[in-house]
Amino acid sequence: MAYSDAITQTLKMNTNEERAFRMFDMIVIPIVFVVMGAAFHLHYMLTAGDWDFWVDWKDRLYWPITSSISFIIIAAAVQGLLWKLFRLPIGMTMAGTGLVMMEWISRYYNFHLWAYFPMSQVWPATWIAVGIFIDAVLLITGSAIMTSLFGVFFLPVIFILSNYPMLAPFRVPTNVMGTEVPVADWIGYVFQRGGSPEYLRIIEDAGLRVLGGETWFISCLFGGFVSIFVYLGWWWISGIAAKPFSRSNPLAAYMGGTEPSDNDTEIAADEYQTPLPNRDAS
Repeated sequence: MAYSDAITQTLKMNTNEERAFRMFDMIVIPIVFVVMGAAFHLHYMLTAGDWDFWVDWKDRLYWPITSSISFIIIAAAVQGLLWKLFRLPIGMTMAGTGLVMMEWISRYYNFHLWAYFPMSQVWPATWIAVGIFIDAVLLITGSAIMTSLFGVFFLPVIFILSNYPMLAPFRVPTNVMGTEVPVADWIGYVFQRGGSPEYLRIIEDAGLRVLGGETWFISCLFGGFVSIFVYLGWWWISGIAAKPFSRSNPLAAYMGGTEPSDNDTEIAADEYQTPLPNRDAS
């Protein structure tokens, strides 16, 4: 409460203005979160697409590559904006949470209720663990370069580890009409998506495309390597977008209140260091 009063006095706001700003935040922040999640969902749906829609496509090595690159584009921009404007290391987690919420809404209402696909075939992947991990690296290092090397590079690995408990039951082999196939493939055979050739699955015993084989780490390595450059590119773009809202901009400084002078800062420091009166002496 004392911290809030100090901010109010520094910005020279009266009680009505403070109440209006708080009500504005309570209305705008949820709206921005929902709009950001919906836009992220649309982007992710158009780029990752079928690799994340269907459970029998999630056992392919292209799933961590396409999903990681698609995710890091918007998530890096959100993280860069929140870090450069407010020094809040929560951008990646916020973007991942918004994406997961919108994905569940879309899969349940559009795929399950509207198109009658079972949720076991169209469950969305989770990105919350990935967001927490990369935000934690940014909080510790405070550097985009270090975050990209020690956080974003391991993005596909964290993505696979956090989603594999949900995917593992669908990779159990089962015998269907004399042929051994995973449960995910059997679900894909029963619930057809369309007649185009790319939706017609072939039976594979093993190979490079099968997730969980000997070369799955190559997919994570390549996805993490590409994600580093995508992350740094969108971090740079977020810096350009944040410049109009920086405190060095006269318009932003006016909208946020007048900057405290050096004299005000010294007075505030003296008041903070002044010891409290001794009640026993009085």
